[in-house]
Amino acid sequence: MDLKKNIEDFDLVFFDLETTGLDAVMGDSICEIGALKMRGKEVVETFKTLVNPKKSIPEEVQRIHGISDKDVEGAPYFEEIVDKFIYFLQDSVILAYNIVFDMKFLGQELKRINYPQIELPAIDILNMARTMLSLPRYKLGSIAQHFNIENKISHRAFEDATCAAQVFFRLREQFREKGINSLADFISLYGFDNEFSRKKEGPKITTIHEAIDKKSKLNIRLFSYERLICKESIIPLKLEKERNYTYLWYQNSHSNTLRIETNRILDILAI
Repeated sequence: MDLKKNIEDFDLVFFDLETTGLDAVMGDSICEIGALKMRGKEVVETFKTLVNPKKSIPEEVQRIHGISDKDVEGAPYFEEIVDKFIYFLQDSVILAYNIVFDMKFLGQELKRINYPQIELPAIDILNMARTMLSLPRYKLGSIAQHFNIENKISHRAFEDATCAAQVFFRLREQFREKGINSLADFISLYGFDNEFSRKKEGPKITTIHEAIDKKSKLNIRLFSYERLICKESIIPLKLEKERNYTYLWYQNSHSNTLRIETNRILDILAI
């Protein structure tokens, strides 16, 4: 993939899962998959199926998405549809609203059946919304209402994936105005932490480490906390981990010491 190309030059797959609960590691399972593939803003293919989770769906969960044990009784098992779903995702950029939840469930199901993990760029629409919008709540329904999207949030996989796609394209316009267009930029800012993302981001972190060791300057292009694209000449001082983020302490051209998430550094430019 040429990551410098516009994100909309790729096939985009928006997907959503319904599950038997919230904890994939502790044994909750997928009971529905819904996805749509878009080229430009046109839907070119869809994927939707109930999945037999091999366990009972708790009543409190049934009340949320409306999927009962009877509904999934004759549905295929995950291992019976996985090949078709992975083929559907092939060569695409995958996007979801709160993608960490969906990718963890997919990853756990793939691990359970000894199937290779998904190595595709994966973008989180929820974090895009948190960056660009100042709202009291960031549930998908709240964002849809903010954009006046006429799409009833049903907590069914395909319908919610469709709504997430509409939200993405509304947010996409705001990012376009800021000059954020390439797939590389979206992976850096909102990419799910999988092998694809780590391979893409790894060289950037290595370059920063080397500059810290050599006490040398770096020219960077970054997306500031003020939602602006900036180019700066900096002296990197140290990297530190905090929760799931890596931060860089640096000195800017005005000799101010600042801290920024490394994912906001979009490019390291030649000096």
